[in-house]
Amino acid sequence: MPAMPKGAVGTIVKLLVASLAVGVVMHWLDVTPRTLIANFGETVARAYNALEGFAGWAVDYVLLGALVVVPIWLVVFLLGRVRRK
Repeated sequence: MPAMPKGAVGTIVKLLVASLAVGVVMHWLDVTPRTLIANFGETVARAYNALEGFAGWAVDYVLLGALVVVPIWLVVFLLGRVRRK
């Protein structure tokens, strides 16, 4: 049996991890392989709606956190530049 190409094991592991993550999300959305095939258009719409809801929730928290993080980062960045000169 020929040897696997270099990096093949890493690629296989990444595919397995990605498949597991997608499977968990699909389970969370109550999607089975049978319903995915039977109701593909509706499944895509449900996934889009769930993603849209999550994105709306996440944006609020990212903006709230950025109000604190960005000014602190800016001060640290500017102090670092002043000290280098």
